[in-house]
Amino acid sequence: MIIAIMVAPFLAQSQDFAKYENMKDVDAMVMTSKMFKMLSKVDLSKGDPEAKKYMDMIENLSEIRLYKSNSTSIRNQMSKDFDSYLSTGSLDELMRIKESGKNIKFYSKSDGKNDDIVKELLMFMDGDEDGEPISVILRITGKIDITQLSKLTSDLNVPGADQLKNAKSKN
Repeated sequence: MIIAIMVAPFLAQSQDFAKYENMKDVDAMVMTSKMFKMLSKVDLSKGDPEAKKYMDMIENLSEIRLYKSNSTSIRNQMSKDFDSYLSTGSLDELMRIKESGKNIKFYSKSDGKNDDIVKELLMFMDGDEDGEPISVILRITGKIDITQLSKLTSDLNVPGADQLKNAKSKN
């Protein structure tokens, strides 16, 4: 019984929002470390230091999970699950933004060594996009350079992620 109580918080956290992956009214994208290793082997960085930083960041990512939905019931569940995940207390708030009909929240887990490097980045967006209600959960894990991350999320066309360029890790 005591072991079950001790393990429960880890099991809740390990869910990682994966249940949304196979839901009918959810658009999902999951990229794993194998994909990042493959991408890092593409030599786009010759002579371009900015591209090299970008490729180095990609190589150090473990996983990206993106879930978005327009369904009211799923959006409500996403919000509850996001709040539940935050209640584990392991993430620090980076910033909150409310503009253009969207509420966007960013949280991170520091690596403890560098203000610009985090182990986990979590974003939740709720609101309207192009006149449609939408909720988005974005979770990125690995060795994440916040200064390079806004370019990656922009390239992936993540709703709300354009605000990442203003984020700084909170230690």
